[in-house]
Parts: sequence; C-alpha cells; structure tokens
Amino acid sequence: MANEGEGSRWSPQDPPNWGVDASKTVPVVCICGPSAAGKTTFAAHLAERLRARGRHPLLIACEDYYRCGWSPNSRYGFDTVDAIDTEELRLQLSAVRYRQLDSLRSYDMRTRTVGFRALNKPYDLVLVEGSYGPQHLLEAVPISLLVYIETPLLPRLTNRLWRDVRERQRPVLYVIRQMLREMLPGERRFIHPLKRRADVVVHGYNWDLGPVLSGID
Repeated sequence: MANEGEGSRWSPQDPPNWGVDASKTVPVVCICGPSAAGKTTFAAHLAERLRARGRHPLLIACEDYYRCGWSPNSRYGFDTVDAIDTEELRLQLSAVRYRQLDSLRSYDMRTRTVGFRALNKPYDLVLVEGSYGPQHLLEAVPISLLVYIETPLLPRLTNRLWRDVRERQRPVLYVIRQMLREMLPGERRFIHPLKRRADVVVHGYNWDLGPVLSGID
C-alpha cells in the first residue's frame, strides 16, 4: 500500500483497498473546458446531486498536478498540457480506479508547492475536472463520460481575473497579460479540440445536470 508522498507508486499487483475486488474498477467522469468556465463549481454541484442519489463521488482536480519548479512555456506560459505532470496524474487516476491509494497529490496555486491529501473514504465514482490534463487521460484511462463546459469569454475573463488576484495573490496587470498572451492561445491549441470529443456539452453557468446524470446512470 502506498504511503503519503508515494501515492502514485502503484501497480495492478498491489492488494486492493477496503477489501474490494480489484477487477471491479471505478468509473471515471471527466469534466473539461476552458479556464474559469466553472468546471470546479459544476463538479461540486454534480457531486452533491450524486450524493443525494446515494452515490459516493471522489473529486480530483487536474490543477493539483501542476509541475513543481517548472519553467513556464515561452508561448503558453502555464496554459499548456506540458505544465501538468501527466504521468503522475495518469498513475494516480489508474490507481484510484482500483481503489489502491492512501493519498492524492495536491498543489497550492498561490505558493506553487506540492502536498498530499488523505484518501480515506470509500467512493464508487470518480469526477476528474480540469483544463489541462484531460487531453492525455482520454488516451490512457477509460473515461465513462466526457463533459465539456462552455462559457462565454467575457465572464470567464472576469472570473479568472478576480480569482487570480484575490485567491492566488497575482498582480492585476500580470493576470491580464497572462490571459491575453497565454491563456487564449493555450485554449485554442489544447482545450477547444476537446469539445468535439465530448459526450455532453454544458452551456453557461446554468448547471444543467440532467444530461450528465443520465449519462452516469
């Protein structure tokens, strides 16, 4: 069994956690879309509805797998799939499908430091959300349902500016420059193509959970 700090060092031969048959893997729902589209909020609302139906979802954020000490890309900055430790993400998600981990990686966006969070409650469904990371997961991990969140640009820019300045302590001009020079090109290159592969497209901040819940059931 992996201990804290070694959460991804897993192989299918490890004994299953909670006495669960390792052949019975946990389904994965992936929620993707551009920056500040509301993916995290949507995932939280979806998890709440699922719990009301008796399910036990586990939420995983791709932003918890940003590389530590990574130098920003000259073209896209941090708005690129290369900024994500995709190997770690794939390994941990694969292990989670077999209920094999004690802890999951975490990442402090303000200090850009890596940590771990305990994984000590049973779950029967994984909700993984993020802008960068799903691109590689689609080819490496069985995804039961791919959900794309599409939100108009102006509210997204406002939300990202507010979030990055207030929560992540970034200077206003830095965030504006980052959005215009790196975020938008990164989305066109890496995120927009995901929409064509999505099983469900959710528009705006209306949180229409019906099609997603139907896809999960």
